[in-house]
Amino acid sequence: MYLNKLSEEQKNLFLDLCIHAAMANNVLADEEKELIDRYCAEMDITSPRYSAETSVEDVRARLAEISSGSEKRIIALEVAALMLADNEHDESEKSFMRELIQSLGITDDEYDKILDFVGKIIGLYSEINGFVFNRN
Repeated sequence: MYLNKLSEEQKNLFLDLCIHAAMANNVLADEEKELIDRYCAEMDITSPRYSAETSVEDVRARLAEISSGSEKRIIALEVAALMLADNEHDESEKSFMRELIQSLGITDDEYDKILDFVGKIIGLYSEINGFVFNRN
């Protein structure tokens, strides 16, 4: 939704971050792959990839270094949405997000808001899909 606000470097780092996030539980779910594809389209990345080019530690460090507060919140919001795309949020994914928000300097209160927003978005999309596809 806001990924087009990122620089080219941030977009490529964000893609690597998404790949690492999706693989946090060692499973690249179809829903996660689909969302990565949508993120790439939003960022004008014409060739989506599912293999990271940069280590997660280097990605987090560089994003923390070059991103403003709003860009960091965009990154955390979109990664949280990816992590919840398959309707599962296991301990490995929670750990990944804790490390990410800590490295980006996002507070626990901000992260709680992010999770709340993502939950609302997912719920609204579910309602809309129910209306569009199941209405007689």
